Amino acid sequence: MWIPLTSALLQTKLTAAEFSSISAAQLPSGTTAAELIAQEITSTVAMVRGYVAANRENTLGEGETIPDELRDAALCILRHKTFSRIPGLKKLLDEARVREYEDALAQLKDAAAGRFRVTPPETIATAQPASQTIASRASKRQSTRQSWSGTL
Repeated sequence: MWIPLTSALLQTKLTAAEFSSISAAQLPSGTTAAELIAQEITSTVAMVRGYVAANRENTLGEGETIPDELRDAALCILRHKTFSRIPGLKKLLDEARVREYEDALAQLKDAAAGRFRVTPPETIATAQPASQTIASRASKRQSTRQSWSGTL
């Protein structure tokens, strides 16, 4: 099953105090916490879909959805990115959470390499990444046995 990534799902990876800290954060750019989270959700969904699409055997689901199997990885990445962008919250990225983030990236790389299978979507996206074909053309041989032996 393919699912949307939402701020409600992000809350499942945070304590109530952490979510309150995000909501109450004063952002220098005039961006609200909700807007920042929405930007990071969009970015994280694009990242996950990019890794999934990197494997030719995978098909992308419709809309801004991700495979349910990669939900936890996506949420760890989203939490890391959100904490990194909000002043004062980087301190919440302790060693265990940084390791979770690194493991999440490794899982996405495994999905791209075909070592981690994702369930095909029930509804397929109309636009799929173009398959990559590498054309190779043999170059004309410059040297032959005759040219090296001095006879032509």
